Amino acid sequence: MNNIINSVNLIYYSPTGTSRKIARAIGDGLKVNNLCESDITKENNNIESFPDDSLTVFVSPVYGGRIPSIFFERLGVLNANGAMCVIVAVYGNRHYDDALLELKNEMMKRGFRVAAAASFIGEHSFSRENMPVAAGRPDFYDLSMAEHFGKEIMDKIVTVPDFGELFVPGNYPYKEVKPKQPVAPISTENCCSCGLCISSCPTHAISLDALGNVCTDIDKCTLCCACVKVCPHGARVFDTPFTKFLYDNFSERRNPEFYF
Repeated sequence: MNNIINSVNLIYYSPTGTSRKIARAIGDGLKVNNLCESDITKENNNIESFPDDSLTVFVSPVYGGRIPSIFFERLGVLNANGAMCVIVAVYGNRHYDDALLELKNEMMKRGFRVAAAASFIGEHSFSRENMPVAAGRPDFYDLSMAEHFGKEIMDKIVTVPDFGELFVPGNYPYKEVKPKQPVAPISTENCCSCGLCISSCPTHAISLDALGNVCTDIDKCTLCCACVKVCPHGARVFDTPFTKFLYDNFSERRNPEFYF
């Protein structure tokens, strides 16, 4: 008996929009009439039911070779009862390290059958104009590959009556999550207090004080740099020596990888 997919859930965490672009391109490739999106960047997941004939596509960015803890927090409590899912990690051209394995294991704990996996590249959060790291990605090629990945899922996975545990690269114990440094993006004198950085922050770390100045809670900041990328005046900046390290060592183009 073949697996039949009648509905698709796209669930993604995407502070700078790269994971959202990949998720939607995969959705285009799946070509189902009943497709629903759940953007958990700022809100918790509201999907509670996962029918047997549904497929859920989870797309997460990679921070330091791991899935950010906020991704799992925003998913809430899921009970898939054997429904199929696809897992996707979007990383900034260095490496995704243990992220795919972590995502696979966590989804299996929640009762999903992991049918396929992929890694894609998005512009690194720390990329700067003078030191670009995967600038402009996902580009046309990436999005075309993501759509192709969606087609491959339908062509190869749903026709398999029963599949074993999916292999994805990674190591367990996972790569250690290093303590976050007490730093965050700052607003320069060019800031006009338009509020776009505030509305873009997925952890609500940015606010205006009584004088109308932009303030950042360093403890809440995850260094996603959504505020930097959304600022229309370039008044929001984050300077770190790590950008030069990435630029010097990880500028060579990397390509998406698929696992079935």
